[in-house]
Amino acid sequence: MEMEKQENAAIVELIKWIKRNKKPFFSTLISVIVVALIIVFVYVRIQMVNTAASDKLDMATKIIASGNLDQGLSLIDDVINTYGNTPAAYRAIIIKASNLIFQKKYDEAEANLKTYIEKAKPDTVKPIGYPLLISVYDNNDNVEKAISVSKEFLSKYPDNYLAASVMENMARLYALSGKEEEAKQTYKDITEKFPGTIYSERANDKLK
Repeated sequence: MEMEKQENAAIVELIKWIKRNKKPFFSTLISVIVVALIIVFVYVRIQMVNTAASDKLDMATKIIASGNLDQGLSLIDDVINTYGNTPAAYRAIIIKASNLIFQKKYDEAEANLKTYIEKAKPDTVKPIGYPLLISVYDNNDNVEKAISVSKEFLSKYPDNYLAASVMENMARLYALSGKEEEAKQTYKDITEKFPGTIYSERANDKLK
C-alpha cells in the first residue's frame, strides 16, 4: 500500500513537472521520436540492401553453375561495386578471387584478397581469405611469401578450423624451399596439436 502511494505521488510530481516545463519537455520528446525514426529507417535500409545484395549474389552463383561464366562474373562485379561493405559483397570477392587464380591472374587476385582480409565483415569471415592468398603466392612461385602469409594466419587464428590444413601446406612449402628442419618441426607440431586427425596421420607418414 505504501509503495503504491509512493508510485502515485511520483506520477503526480511528473505530471506537475511536465506542466511547468511543457515546451522543453515536448521538444525533447520530439527529438527522441525523430532519432528513433532515423534509427529504424537506417536499420530497415541496411536490411533491404543486404537482402538485395544476397539475392543478386545467389543469382550470380546459379548462372556460373549453369555454365555461363562471363555473365555470372559480371553480376559478381556488380555486387562488389554496387553493394559495398555488405556481407554478400565480401563473399563475391572470394568468388572473384578464386576465378582470377584459376585464370592465373595472380596480381588481381592478390589485390582482391588483401582487400577482403583487411575489410571483410564480420571479422569471423576474414580467415577464409588467407588460404586463397597463400595459393596465389604458391602458384606464382613465391614460396617465401606463401610461408610468410601462412605464419601470419597461424599467429592470428591458431584455433581456426583451417589451421591444420594451413600448417600442413606450410610444411610442404618449407620442404619445397629446402628447409627440411622447419618442415619436420611443422609436421611434429601438427601431430601434437591435431592428434587423431587425418592431418596428424599424414604428418606422421611424412616424418617416417
